[in-house]
Amino acid sequence: MKVEMSKSFSEGMGWRVAMSIITFFASIIGIILWLFFYAENFNAYQNIAIVVVIFLGFIAVMGATWARWGMKQRGRAWRSSKKGDFE
Repeated sequence: MKVEMSKSFSEGMGWRVAMSIITFFASIIGIILWLFFYAENFNAYQNIAIVVVIFLGFIAVMGATWARWGMKQRGRAWRSSKKGDFE
């Protein structure tokens, strides 16, 4: 079984993967910094809210990063599945 990635499939993947990795680790570091240095001044509900906001920010950046690429790939996957290429 040989997997081939065409140029159009891998186009724009590098910066998106890099952005995903950087954003993930930035979110983790942000949560750790918040919990270790700032959380003691707030109650549990406020700390949970901050963690949720950091998570929602991560999801927003990921959505903005991958949305255009996903919309371009949608048509290609539909055409390929009709031909039986996913066996």
